Amino acid sequence: MTRTWVLVASRDHARRGLEGGFVMANHGKRAPVARMSVADRILIYSPTTTFPKGEPLKAITMVGEVTGDEPEPSPVIEGGFRRAATLREIEPIPLADVRDHLPTSKIRFGFFELPAEDAAAIWSLLPS
Repeated sequence: MTRTWVLVASRDHARRGLEGGFVMANHGKRAPVARMSVADRILIYSPTTTFPKGEPLKAITMVGEVTGDEPEPSPVIEGGFRRAATLREIEPIPLADVRDHLPTSKIRFGFFELPAEDAAAIWSLLPS
């Protein structure tokens, strides 16, 4: 069963993953990316444009799919881990447009699985 994961990252950090073909969660912790499986879907929610003091964005900015079989050491954060993924940047989808399907109480955790029905509702808003 394909799962959908929400990762929280500033848009500039998410763009590093886009360019490098990877995702990271919770500042490089291994456990979150170890929970993912190949072909799982990814939604990246960006609270800001840049880290740490960027302009507020509060939108889904990227979508993608896990491609790596296992977490791998990250050269970005010493001792950190990442997972290979294909990502694409999208026109930001504001939180206001997905609030009913994106549990804002979980955003502060930086990484969580989205229930299938909520994932489908958000995915239907994405451009092809």
